[in-house]
Amino acid sequence: MWWLAFIACTQKTAPPGVVDSGEIVAATETAEPDDGVPEDVHRWVRRMSFDLRGIPPSEAELDVLDTNPDAWSELRDQYMSGTQFTERMVHLYAESWHTRIDVFDIVAFDYGLDSTEEYTYERAVGEEPLRIIAEVITADLPWSEVVTSNWTMANEILGEIWPIDYPEGGEGWHRAQYHDNRPTAGVLSTNGLWWRYTTTTANMNRRRAAIISKLLLCEDYLARPVAFSEADTSTTTTADAAKEDPYCLACHSSLDPIAASLFGFWWLSLYSEIEETTYHPEREALWEEYLGVAPAWYGKPISGLPGLGVSIAQDSRFYSCAVESMAETLWRRETTNEDAALLEGLRVDFLNADTRVKFLIGALTETEEYQTETLRMMTHDQFNSSIQMLTGFVWSTGGYDQLDSDETGYRLLMGGVDGISNKSPQRSPGLTWALVIKRAAEAAANHAVETELNDGGDRRLFQYVTLFERPGDPLFQQELQSLHRRLYGSSPSEEWITEISALWSSVLDENGPSNAWKSAASAMLRDPRFLSY
Repeated sequence: MWWLAFIACTQKTAPPGVVDSGEIVAATETAEPDDGVPEDVHRWVRRMSFDLRGIPPSEAELDVLDTNPDAWSELRDQYMSGTQFTERMVHLYAESWHTRIDVFDIVAFDYGLDSTEEYTYERAVGEEPLRIIAEVITADLPWSEVVTSNWTMANEILGEIWPIDYPEGGEGWHRAQYHDNRPTAGVLSTNGLWWRYTTTTANMNRRRAAIISKLLLCEDYLARPVAFSEADTSTTTTADAAKEDPYCLACHSSLDPIAASLFGFWWLSLYSEIEETTYHPEREALWEEYLGVAPAWYGKPISGLPGLGVSIAQDSRFYSCAVESMAETLWRRETTNEDAALLEGLRVDFLNADTRVKFLIGALTETEEYQTETLRMMTHDQFNSSIQMLTGFVWSTGGYDQLDSDETGYRLLMGGVDGISNKSPQRSPGLTWALVIKRAAEAAANHAVETELNDGGDRRLFQYVTLFERPGDPLFQQELQSLHRRLYGSSPSEEWITEISALWSSVLDENGPSNAWKSAASAMLRDPRFLSY
């Protein structure tokens, strides 16, 4: 009902976009005044808040914009700091790096951890490389640190189970160092990356080399066209073909030397915590036996893993890829040839800014593509962080966050990225998405009413009312005004206040004020005006 009401509303007004047949479609372009500030600065700042923090802007931030529309730049700078920004960077890069999976070869039980720690263990392992990226961005370090840093990121779990010097008495994620004699090459030296991208005796690290190219250079070997010779190959082995056949060499001549630098992560037995926990420097030279080619980076010999990180950092494609990847992430679409000139300008500016990603993010948020692109649907993690911030509700069962897990939860059903079967976030509403949203909104609203209005706990969602106010009372009206601004980023119309008050009153007559607020808040939290930005 609320979705259909929103469709009718947007078709009349269409401020940033319209909803049609269950899909969010192209937005109306926003006119730019002479000072370069978008006409609808509130909508723009709301988009930046969701993209950079995963939550809607506060009412106080909207009040600042009401007084001074030029304050958007200060608000954006605030959004690019603190733990919320760090967490958001982890989730943004997880969409393409696919390391936040629910299943690894080694499970929590193998380390003697309790079964209730399985979820936090899985996330700790999968987030290790993502936390390095997020730390580089948050600390405003050059992008090269991603592949050259002599530190990793670890929390209490990784500090306990892996050979990592975790700060004594530390809590949460901190910079740390391995002490198993592994070379330092940023994300390339992490267990978390290579546990996700394992290899086999037949593959010989080639899959790992290919993922390095895809993630760090935006060059996907698997997307290259492949042609094979018509000559008789019945007596030629696959291994020989990779070294001799010109059609195979088109890829393997550059792929295999990269793979040769990764044999310190060569495990003689999968599913063995002893094998997979530590680095094996004694195996670095196994490339001679398995591949027969020495470590190199596109024809330039390198000294194994450390040389690999340095070579990537010296490759111009590494920085072009950083720009392209972040552009696709913030524009929420793939880049095309038509974007080439804009991307090149951004790349030059990125290099001139000493490859600081915060600068790149700021530049991308000022592009017309970002400000006027299609209305977006919240991702599962944005919805999760928003309802936690607004209501304090965490949907957890058996230690698993139900909105951020797949084995026992609903991340995949909600359109999230599991990194295995679904590798890009859902862009438009679907049936399972709507069902999860409905149940989560109901549970969050119930939690907010019970903790804030019934038990008198800390106020999050409700700022003014008690259970005694009724429609027309000043505090009741003030609460609706506040909720609309905080959830939707704008002041409500009289029509909306009348409709939500009518819904509230209809439930009041049957079930009392507590259930009336639960119903009204649930409807607000699953309104498309809240779920899109």
